[in-house]
Amino acid sequence: MGCARFAVFQALCALVVVFSFAANAPARAAQCPEAAVAQRAAEALMAASRSGSPSAFASALRSYADMNAITTFALGKNRSLVPAGKRGDLVAATTSYISRTFNDYRLKFRAESITIKGCGSGGLVQTNMYFLGGKGNQPVDWRVKGSKVVDVNVQNVWLGQLLRTNFQDILDRNDGSANALLRELKQ
Repeated sequence: MGCARFAVFQALCALVVVFSFAANAPARAAQCPEAAVAQRAAEALMAASRSGSPSAFASALRSYADMNAITTFALGKNRSLVPAGKRGDLVAATTSYISRTFNDYRLKFRAESITIKGCGSGGLVQTNMYFLGGKGNQPVDWRVKGSKVVDVNVQNVWLGQLLRTNFQDILDRNDGSANALLRELKQ
């Protein structure tokens, strides 16, 4: 799962950076209610990053990301493979997996600033972020529903779709075993 975890790591780290630097732009976050949600999430993720604790990231995710919706989307057509009694376990394992990934790689990506460009339909918040080290500007979009972040697009890759691909790969390697998916996410 190392390569798959690295691919997820890239998208997730960019999400941490986006949220972290969004916290430095409170006036711009007021462009739409969804941007304000990103602002609050940014503050929680910045604190988690400073703590260096996977549990702090997990707490931020539980507070500001709709982990149930993210996990359900990632399951895709495989939703029926996970018994209702194990859904909560899978959401917790997904949260833990993302939290560990954030924490493991939190120091690898650095950004100088982020600018909220605008808000679109369906809870879309459009931003540009400037990476240090000559990487330049990159568009980053996130989707917010209600008071929770449900997806982020970094380098034209939606995190939800990346997780869905990762989940499918694990299930394909393990004859569709939900238990194997849970085991791998907990590793």
